[in-house]
Amino acid sequence: MFRRWWFLKAQVPAPAPEHHPSRRELRAHRALVLGEWQALRDRLRELAAERVTAAGEVFRAAELRLPTEESAARRAYQWALEAYEAAGRLLDRAHHEDTDLPDLAAAVVLAEQAVERLAAAHLLHAGGRPGPLAVRCYWNPLHGPAESAAEPPGNRRSRQRPRNTAREAAADRRPACRSCRTAILAGQTPDVLPALLPAKAAPGRKGPVLVPYFAVPRQWSPWSTTACGAYDPATPALVLRGDHRRHPPR
Repeated sequence: MFRRWWFLKAQVPAPAPEHHPSRRELRAHRALVLGEWQALRDRLRELAAERVTAAGEVFRAAELRLPTEESAARRAYQWALEAYEAAGRLLDRAHHEDTDLPDLAAAVVLAEQAVERLAAAHLLHAGGRPGPLAVRCYWNPLHGPAESAAEPPGNRRSRQRPRNTAREAAADRRPACRSCRTAILAGQTPDVLPALLPAKAAPGRKGPVLVPYFAVPRQWSPWSTTACGAYDPATPALVLRGDHRRHPPR
């Protein structure tokens, strides 16, 4: 959905010390950033609506009625219901002026995790043992699941050889999908989910700027350290309480 050059297109180089941008230049820059952000938000809003609708259809087709003694299945099913409801609440605010790209990404994450946990509840009900939720890509939680950085089986020497290049270390630092991991290993910028950082929250810059979602200070965004909620099982409860509505100054 996002291209690796979004931050290059939406930002302008820092002006030379002797250059002071004119009001026209500042207005043009602001219009560029906000136009790019709005286009991305429209596309992500459509994706979120699609995922939440699809999750609702799955829940209607796979509703569970569990006896009290099936506590594990009931917990999984309850979490799935709360995640689906939380995704819907995030989507309900899709047109609100404070709704940013990570908010909509969180709606997608929660809707998809709700379906995952619903499947786990059915498996538990049938006597099975489901695994944990899939680990999502840190760089962009909308991507596919993260790939393991483990080397394939080989001889003893290859298994013991450490991955000690800077690119390998960078690729192993965070969970990454195949495309983002490949980009990092190639010395390229991964396809990062952006967020809008307003001028008041970006000292030294004139006008709003698009930044990686994880670069937004934690006190202004609950999504910056949890991959839009993908890494925190308490996210549905957070959204249902309304505690996710923390935004930087406008």
